[in-house]
Amino acid sequence: MNFEVLVLPDLLKNIPPDREALIIKSLKKLKDPYPGTGEGDKEEIKGTDDVVYRLRIGDHRAFYRIEKENLKVYVFDILTSEQAHKKYGRL
Repeated sequence: MNFEVLVLPDLLKNIPPDREALIIKSLKKLKDPYPGTGEGDKEEIKGTDDVVYRLRIGDHRAFYRIEKENLKVYVFDILTSEQAHKKYGRL
């Protein structure tokens, strides 16, 4: 079952051009968004009120939610690992 991957438009504007292609290619792996399935280093973030996942992309992290009923993945944040640790704690 393939999910549609939706990314907030402004997320990619702060990505360095040399990383943008890798990040876009990696986000396509979220068509199979659950940890332990498909490709990519995906993990559920524990200790949050909402069910949130992260995808490791080199030195960046993409954070997303899964809407199973509509087969959609919503990417809501893309940060460097350092920024992610400051904002969300150690992941």
